[in-house]
Amino acid sequence: MRQTVLILGMLLLNTGLFAQSENPVSHTNKLSDPESSLCNSVVSDLRCYIENPSMVEKNQEAPHVPMVPFKNLEQALTSNWEDSPFFLTLNGTWKFHWTKSPIESPGYFQMNEYDASDWDDIQVPGTWQMQGYGYNIYRNVPMEFAPYDPPHVPIDFNPTGYYIREFEVPESWGDRKTLLHFDGVKAAFWVWVNGQYVGFDKGSMTPAEFDISDYLVQGKNKIAVRVVRWSDGSYLEDQDMWRFAGIYRVVYIFSTPDIHIRDFFVTTDLDVSYRDADLTVECFLINETGITQGKMSVTARLFDQTNKEISVFNANIKSLPAGMQSKLTLAQEIKNPLKWSAEKPNLYSLILTLENSKGEVLETIEEKVGFRELEIKNAQVHVNGVPIKIKGVNRHEHDPIHGRTMSKELIEKDFRLMKELNVNSIRTCHYPDDPLFYELADKWGFYICNEVNAECHYGQNYLAWQPGWEKAFMDRTERYLQRDKNHPCVIMWSMGNECGLAPVHYKMAGYVRKADPTRFLYHQTNYPNGDAPFADICGTRYPSPSMLDAIGDTTQRPVILGEYAHAAANSMGHFDEYWERFYRYPSLQGGYIWDWVNQGLLVDLLTSTDKSGYDHQVVLMGRPEHVDGKVGKAILFNGLDDFVEITPHPVLNVTEDALTLQTWIYPRGFNGSNAMITKGDHAFALEQNHKDSIHFTLYTDRKYQVSAYLPRDWNHNWHHVAGVYNGRKMMIYLDGKEIATGEAKGNIRRTFYPVTIGKNHERDHENQPGPISNAVFDEVMIHSEALDPGLLGWYLEKPVDTRNILLWLPFEDYANNGKFLCYGATPQASATMDGIIFSSREYQPESWQAKKSHAPIKITSINLNKGLVKIENRHHFTNLDEFNLKWKVLEDGHIIRNGEINPSIPPLKSDLVTIPFLKPELIEGAEYYLRFELCTKEDLLWAEKGYEIAFEEFRLPYTSDKSALYPEGILDIIKQESDIIINGDGFQYTFNKQNGNLSQITYYGNDFLSAGPRLNVSRPSIVNEISIWTRAEYMDWYEWGLDSLIHEVKSVYMEKISDNEFLINTEIHSFSFKERTLQFISNVTYTFLGSGDLIMDHHVICHLEFPARRASQDIQWIQKLGLQMKLAEGIEGLIWYGRGPFETYPDRKTGAKTGIYKVSVQEIEMPYILPQEFGNHTDVRWAVVTHESGNGLAFIGEDMMNVSINPYENLESAWYPFQLKRTNEVTLNIDHRVSGVGGTPITVRHAYRTYPDEYQYRIRIKPFDPDQIDPEQLARQSW
Repeated sequence: MRQTVLILGMLLLNTGLFAQSENPVSHTNKLSDPESSLCNSVVSDLRCYIENPSMVEKNQEAPHVPMVPFKNLEQALTSNWEDSPFFLTLNGTWKFHWTKSPIESPGYFQMNEYDASDWDDIQVPGTWQMQGYGYNIYRNVPMEFAPYDPPHVPIDFNPTGYYIREFEVPESWGDRKTLLHFDGVKAAFWVWVNGQYVGFDKGSMTPAEFDISDYLVQGKNKIAVRVVRWSDGSYLEDQDMWRFAGIYRVVYIFSTPDIHIRDFFVTTDLDVSYRDADLTVECFLINETGITQGKMSVTARLFDQTNKEISVFNANIKSLPAGMQSKLTLAQEIKNPLKWSAEKPNLYSLILTLENSKGEVLETIEEKVGFRELEIKNAQVHVNGVPIKIKGVNRHEHDPIHGRTMSKELIEKDFRLMKELNVNSIRTCHYPDDPLFYELADKWGFYICNEVNAECHYGQNYLAWQPGWEKAFMDRTERYLQRDKNHPCVIMWSMGNECGLAPVHYKMAGYVRKADPTRFLYHQTNYPNGDAPFADICGTRYPSPSMLDAIGDTTQRPVILGEYAHAAANSMGHFDEYWERFYRYPSLQGGYIWDWVNQGLLVDLLTSTDKSGYDHQVVLMGRPEHVDGKVGKAILFNGLDDFVEITPHPVLNVTEDALTLQTWIYPRGFNGSNAMITKGDHAFALEQNHKDSIHFTLYTDRKYQVSAYLPRDWNHNWHHVAGVYNGRKMMIYLDGKEIATGEAKGNIRRTFYPVTIGKNHERDHENQPGPISNAVFDEVMIHSEALDPGLLGWYLEKPVDTRNILLWLPFEDYANNGKFLCYGATPQASATMDGIIFSSREYQPESWQAKKSHAPIKITSINLNKGLVKIENRHHFTNLDEFNLKWKVLEDGHIIRNGEINPSIPPLKSDLVTIPFLKPELIEGAEYYLRFELCTKEDLLWAEKGYEIAFEEFRLPYTSDKSALYPEGILDIIKQESDIIINGDGFQYTFNKQNGNLSQITYYGNDFLSAGPRLNVSRPSIVNEISIWTRAEYMDWYEWGLDSLIHEVKSVYMEKISDNEFLINTEIHSFSFKERTLQFISNVTYTFLGSGDLIMDHHVICHLEFPARRASQDIQWIQKLGLQMKLAEGIEGLIWYGRGPFETYPDRKTGAKTGIYKVSVQEIEMPYILPQEFGNHTDVRWAVVTHESGNGLAFIGEDMMNVSINPYENLESAWYPFQLKRTNEVTLNIDHRVSGVGGTPITVRHAYRTYPDEYQYRIRIKPFDPDQIDPEQLARQSW
């Protein structure tokens, strides 16, 4: 009967029972009754399963801790399920078939007779997107489909995967119970064995387990699985991540006896002195024999880290009724066990043996146990009686190659890096992780904030209140708690993320509190901010450091920030300020950085050819299809983030008053957005933003737009669309006819957005709800003139005059040019680049700051002349004598003294320590530092002996006068019509009177400059400066042209002071091309000395006040202020004495040591997934650019400088690293002030901003031969 119903269901499915209207995202049908016979008849009513929040599963086993029985004690002590004869993995190669909709079923694929030999192979576990099927979609707030209409999801377009594989059950399993276990399948799936329906699940991030005993046969068995990408459960998985699908976690079968331990819960309770512990095991025995059983006993054996048995205890029940479950509690006092903590993750092996009345062993189970106690005392979280600080990160499961699927090796790589960075806690944002993650976290030592799979961000103040959803919330809560309840690493249960605070959350919390009273409750809602009345810990989100002061003064509960320090690419400024407050206020106990790893995804780099003559790089994003077009070939966009992006080029930044946009388009149905040809929202755009109309938009001095209704035959037909602007009016042409016109005037506004086809780069970012363009494009063109209607593509297959064509995309070719890391959304809002490590698992510069601020040691100078310091041990459970504390005295970056001390300082204690070093003999003008390095004393799980955990350094209070600089040597001054040439012994400076600037520095025939140095107040934008989360400051700086100032020479004054001293003074006004009153007045004095030195004295007055006629707010601060120059070919590298070796900024620098560092120009690479400002070095005393000849050009600051080299010619305009073009004439920045990088929602704090004020600074420039004198000697001279 079961099979008959199944076939009927499949027949109904294949005959189109679920065929939808043309609009697949509009749903009005009533939900089917989940208890109806049709709904219970497997899958015949698809909507009953995937549009019904109350239908969370079918035929599943009750949730329990992960466990596999072993045959005996010896096997169990290996802790390796692979060693059990009752375990069989189903990981590996499966047959796979993918369709765009569950309606497109491959027939009776689940039946044993179905031949799937022509199906593709796919690896399980794995997401199907990363194996070449379907579409990669990233969203933050909205769903990836539209409209937002819970519980409804698309049917006609709902990608579906069909999986098949065969397996054989070991004969030794006999009549034992066999269970099929999926650790994670996204988003909803049905499973069959040997053609018989087994069950259904849509929990996605927690296991689904089915009893398949009745469906198995001897020999080969067939398992078939159907997975749909979207279900009503997807509304609870609206998390800011790549939205993957498939069987992405492990699959296995295992066997149990009919009488077995169904579940067990292990708790430890330390006594008041935190010495001895009560170990309690609640076992749940089940009898599935159909016959009441007699006495049953469970014996618990506890083994230490060497597998030495330290305790045996048992309990029994008199009888176990048929078909019933009974609870059996075992308890034992354990004398002074080693405690578990993140610093000391001591684990014991607990072996549970089930025996019947005859003494026969029925089952042996193994579990790891950690003895630890969680409490809140004095508004502080305590572990084992000790108040702790949470040095945490939010971590998504992400592999740039495999997507959501995480290998053991990658998890351990993450853990190793976290330990190196002094991270001790992880929030599983925003779902339970792979079970292996918790097993390894127990072993490596991390405190886990475990979060339920419930985020409804787009409907965060709506969905949780809606009737019918309670079962879905509760099911997810029960399943993750019951799975992870035995892990000592789990210290908090989080009731979800960004899903409001509704009655269902109170019910979830009530269930958790009753099921597990040993752990803390947490809730991450935006409203109220990271808190709930039931939460034990307040998880405030994204406060500023100043806000923490107010919280620290008033809180009555522990505060652990759920998210803070949003690390979007070059970011994480003012991190020290957070940690200063965490240590100042006892109840402020840390937080979770957002977030751990960049979610860059390795995808194909697909390109096509531009025929405009400009050879634009044309990149096809997503997985568009190359199809037949109107003229030859064309590109088909499916609506799920397919589009074309043109690498920015100056000619596409149209700023004149003439423009033509035109394309052939075959619309395939409107899904909410159909951007045809756009350059963001504030330059030009030809778009369909409504199902019935088309729009042509221009921005000049204001917004101009014309619109027209579309004809009835718009969809599923080829049309030619054009937008034309002639400086007086703008027109839309459809199929050669003018359908809209309106007045417009002015030059088109300058914007930094790229030209895109099928997407509006400014608007269609991570917060774009649902699909974008669902159309076919052919013959896309942009012209720098207003074409006459008769010259449009409707009338001409090919253009007659190509001189004014700025872009021409015929899409005749389609090439794969390798791979690149995709961030999935416009960087204005993209949260895929927020990690403190790269997706390749390498350190980002922010990593070093996290390591420094998290450091478990604090050293404060008391009397450095006497070597007296205060050392504070910030470990919670580790004495400092377990490490080596090394000290070094450095002279201008060189070690001249060193030693080692081993102070015994208990956890959370401090002591005064005297460092045994003698004051060195001082060198004139040198500076001296004392540095401490805390290093491991022996090999650890995560580090080799000698690994540096933390450092601290202090400038020693030694002073000595600098030696005088004598300007010996005769200068030869040659005055030409445009240039002034200053010659000396081996050197030559060339000054251009027309531009009021140096044009060349030559030393023994080697050129060092090609242009510069010139006032510069701009840098390529960082993500935080263009983010729309708060105010995107770069929009103002760019709009008003601070990146491209016009420099006007007002005066040049020359004076010969002596034979060895010559002076040039200039006044230059640098102003905005858009508003001349926005200007910088520079007075620069160049003093050339016979010694070859040049002293530059730069006095700048900033005027960035808008005229009174403008309502705009004045520009409050700028990115930097200093000098920028182009270096000549032949420059090989940079040496500097300052912080390094990695980049630093004023608000993110304390993680870098002061020293002498060197980098070659070829080694300098932009490190981020999005090209942006990078490579600044702070607190630089001197810097040298080195020439291939061996000579150098030194820059010495009277005050500390910021120095950087940019080897790219288009860093400001590129959106992907593959678009960057290296240049032989690199850019050198010598900056007096540089603004910090801030955080994404918390902008650069006032102390780290460069304000438009008055500045004066001096720099000494000196070409030199390093064989004759080194830069340290130069820097020791006064001038």
